[in-house]
Amino acid sequence: MQNTVSTPSVANTTSAAQAAEKALASIKVSSIKGNVKVTTDNKPAVVEPVIDYSPVVSLERACLDDANMVKQDRAFYVNAFKRGVEKTARATLDMCRVVYEARNALDNYQFENFCKEVGYRDGSSTIRKFIAIGKVYPRFIDLADQLPCAWTTLYQITQIPADDFDAYIKQGKRLDELKGKRLTEFTQKTRDASDVTQPLVYDSDVGGHAVAKMFVTKKLDDKDWRAIEKAMNEMAARLPVRFVVPSAFLDLISQARLRRYEQSKKHYVKGQQFYPETWDMGEEANAVLPRAEPEVAAEA
Repeated sequence: MQNTVSTPSVANTTSAAQAAEKALASIKVSSIKGNVKVTTDNKPAVVEPVIDYSPVVSLERACLDDANMVKQDRAFYVNAFKRGVEKTARATLDMCRVVYEARNALDNYQFENFCKEVGYRDGSSTIRKFIAIGKVYPRFIDLADQLPCAWTTLYQITQIPADDFDAYIKQGKRLDELKGKRLTEFTQKTRDASDVTQPLVYDSDVGGHAVAKMFVTKKLDDKDWRAIEKAMNEMAARLPVRFVVPSAFLDLISQARLRRYEQSKKHYVKGQQFYPETWDMGEEANAVLPRAEPEVAAEA
C-alpha cells in the first residue's frame, strides 16, 4: 500500500483566510458622500465675553433693610409723618424769612453776593418766590401745622386773594388741602392782567420770554426754509421778537444749500449758466463795475 501525503490546495487556503477575516471583529465605514476631516490645532479656543446688562447697584439697593427697627402702630406713623411735615414747613418758612430780611437789609450789591453764596441768582424766580413767602411769614408761622412742606405750593398760597384766605381759615379748612384746581382758581384772581408775560418762561440766555413754539407740517428742504427765514426776518425787523433756531438744523440747511449749488454747476440747463457779470449787484455796484447784458437770440 502506498502512503500519500495530501497537500492543501491554494483555493482551500484562500477560503480559510476569508473565513478567519469574517470571524474577527471589525468596524466598517460605509461610503457616504461626505468628507470627515480631523485636524489638530494648537490655537486656544476663542471665548466670547459675556456682556452683563445688569444696572450698577444704586445706593438704595446697596443699603440693607434695618433689622433692628421697632414696629409701631399706624397712629404712631401718622403722627410722626405730620410732625416731619410741620418741621419741614417751619424750616422752609424760616429759610424764606432769611431771604426776605436780607433783601430789605442789604443793598443791591451785597444782596447779589448773598444770593451767589447761598447758590442762587438774585434775579431768579426762585429768589422772588422765597421773598414772597418770607413776607407773609407772620401770617403763616401760626399755621405751620397745616401748611404744605413744598415751597412752590407755599408760594401759590401767597398769591390767593387775602379775603379768600381769611374766609378759608375761618371755615376751619386746612391749607394743605388747598391744591389742584381749587388753588388755581384762587391764584387766577390776583394775576396782573397788564403783564401778559407773567405766565411765560423767561430765558436768560436769549433775553426774552418764550411765547410760542413753531411746528412744521411737512418735510422741509432748504428752499422751504428760505421762505420761512425771510418771513421770520421780516417779523424780527418790525416786531420786538426773536427767533431761536437749533444750530444742528441750520448746519444741515447749510449743507443742503451747498449741495444744491454744486449740483447746479454740474447739471445746468442750457442758457441758464452762471454768469456773474450779469448779476444785479445794486445801482452803486453796477455803476462801478459795468455789467454785460445777456445776449438775446435774434428772432427769425
